[in-house]
Amino acid sequence: MGHGRKKRRTHVVPTEEDMSKTPRALVVKSGHVGTSVARLVHDVRKVMEPNTASNLKERVNNRIKDYVAVSAQLGISHILMFS
Repeated sequence: MGHGRKKRRTHVVPTEEDMSKTPRALVVKSGHVGTSVARLVHDVRKVMEPNTASNLKERVNNRIKDYVAVSAQLGISHILMFS
């Protein structure tokens, strides 16, 4: 009948250099927010999940400079802040 397709493609494991090039984001809420904004933050984290901290615990008294200091250590390139 027909011949099956020969599989020549291999799965390549991403290297450390490739991982450093991918943009990483931090999705946080600032201050006291309502339930709709909290749900929006949760949904945005789920959408951006492979390169976003999905179980991030934030406090009300965290400031932008706290997130900036942490982002340099974790290699985060984008910060999305909802208020």
